[in-house]
Amino acid sequence: MSSIIAGFSFAYKLRRKCIVSKELLEMCDLMAIELNYSVSESSKIIKRLSNEPSLSNLLFLKDFNFENINISTELNDVDNERINSLFKNIGKVDVNSMLELLSTFKINMIESNRNYEEYYKTHSRLYIAYAVFGGIVVSLVLI
Repeated sequence: MSSIIAGFSFAYKLRRKCIVSKELLEMCDLMAIELNYSVSESSKIIKRLSNEPSLSNLLFLKDFNFENINISTELNDVDNERINSLFKNIGKVDVNSMLELLSTFKINMIESNRNYEEYYKTHSRLYIAYAVFGGIVVSLVLI
């Protein structure tokens, strides 16, 4: 039974990576809109993003602190570094440079999202199948 739960847990973690990476792409679009049209203070942009329902899985936006930027998500370390770098530059560069940073970040996240989606499609069923098979083997051994 525990192997089945572990398999579903691994599959769920893979799915979460896909969701978070998609929401980061959405965040880039929303930030670009904010920067292009309202040119608000960075704290106001973050506050608006934290209230956006389509970004509900980006929990770091809720308690974002400009003094101590150390964002950690379900994504891999390279993507987390990119997120940290992006947020460390918010408000420190002009609007055009920030839009360029967003564009570069988005290009990288599109590739990462593609990799997460592909990995999820190929491995999520495998985790579940191994989990079920492992549960059956343990049951047979115990009988």
